[in-house]
Formats: sequence, structure tokens, C-alpha cells
Amino acid sequence: MKKILFAAAASVVFSSSAFAQTITNAFDFGANYGGGGEPGWTNGANAGFGFGAWTITVNSGSGAAGAFIGNPAAAEITGMSAESFALYANPRDSSAFVTASRSISTALQVGATFSMQWGVNWDGGGSPNANKGFDLFVGTNKVVTVNNRDNSDITFNSIDTGMDYGTAAMTWSFTYTNATTLFVTANDRDGVGTFSTNVTVGGGLSSLSFYASQMDLGDRRQPYYNDLTVTTVPEPSTCALLALSAAGLGAHLIRRRRR
Repeated sequence: MKKILFAAAASVVFSSSAFAQTITNAFDFGANYGGGGEPGWTNGANAGFGFGAWTITVNSGSGAAGAFIGNPAAAEITGMSAESFALYANPRDSSAFVTASRSISTALQVGATFSMQWGVNWDGGGSPNANKGFDLFVGTNKVVTVNNRDNSDITFNSIDTGMDYGTAAMTWSFTYTNATTLFVTANDRDGVGTFSTNVTVGGGLSSLSFYASQMDLGDRRQPYYNDLTVTTVPEPSTCALLALSAAGLGAHLIRRRRR
């Protein structure tokens, strides 16, 4: 009897804790493309899981532009893998630009979070046409633009976040908290500050795009990206229902034992 009671109790604890754990719905990172035998980060490549294939668009203009797997340490950025997604497009006034875009296979559902690392050190240079950052979309609607231009400012939808120069990798997280709200958090690249805000949206995030344009020359100006992740945590009500089901099963076993 004691063994059965213990098993029933254990099943309740296991069910409520196990199902409360974070579920990874999508994940990809630079190391999937940069090593020997890897596909290479090129147009149409698709590693990891839960995302669509990459669409990489390059216009070199009178300069040079492209996408590659590189080491953020070359830009003195810390806290990122030596195999991260990287972009270049230079020099200023060359019309050079590059974008790397892909879909999220299943748009974020309420309660889901999209997160990613972004690393930048120096600004884009002395031209207002120097840009680097990323965009996020709900369907065809751009709902987020995070950008660094020709000074220390990092802007969120054209609003200064208050972040200054620094070399720490930033982790940006976007949680779809309800049908009309996207909650945004990020750590400052100075390694101390934080940023958070809410954005009104009309649905879950469905695609993303990295970009760079007309930056001055130098590795320290290049942007780096990594650890693209979509996660969900089951709602407490779901966990409670699973726990109750497990408890019911345990009680049923006990009744059978008593007979």
C-alpha cells in the first residue's frame, strides 16, 4: 500500500513540475552553418528547427556587402559564440547593404517568447546612412526595429533606449503576453543597464530580418547575431490539470489495491 501511495504522489509531483518546464519550439545558431560539413550561411540555407529558410539579399553598390559566420571577438564583443551570424556592408556613401531574413514556422502564440543575441561595438561610422540592426514582423507589418546608426544610440522603433557604448552581447526577448501586447526586454551592452517596453501588436511574431548598410570599414563596426530561440511555458492552469489527472490516476490505483 505504501509503495502505491508513494508512486501516486510521485506521479503528481513529476507531472506538475515536468510540464511546467520551458518548451523549445524553434532554435538555430551560427555553429549550425560554420563548421566542416555544415551547409554554410547562404541564401536558402536552413539549419536548426522551427524556422524557414534564410533569404539573404546583397547589394554591394560601389563597395562590398555580405553575410558570413564569424567570431564576435574580432569586434571585441564578449559573451557570444565564436561562430555567430555576421553582416558587413561598406564603405559609407557606397549604397552597399545586406539583409538576412527568415520566417518563424509557426507564428508566436500567446505566452511564447522569441529571443536572440545581438552584438555591436563601434557605431556604423560618420554617415547617417550607416545602419545595423534587426526588424521583426507580424505578417507583413513591421512591429519592431532595433537600430544603431552613426553614434552610441541604440533605438527601439526610433526611440532611444538609453543604451551607451559597450562590448557585452545583448539578449533581446519578445514575449507575446496577450492578443495585443508584445513585452520586450534587453540587457545593455555596457553589462549593467536594462531596457523594457510594451508594443501593441495585432498577432504573434512571424518573421525576422537582420540588416546592415553603408558602414565605415573595420571589424568593430560589424553586427553579430546568434541563439535564435522560440520558447513557451505551459500556463499554470494546464499544469494543474495535468497534476489533477495524475492524482486521479493515483487514486484509481489505490482503490484497486484496496479491493
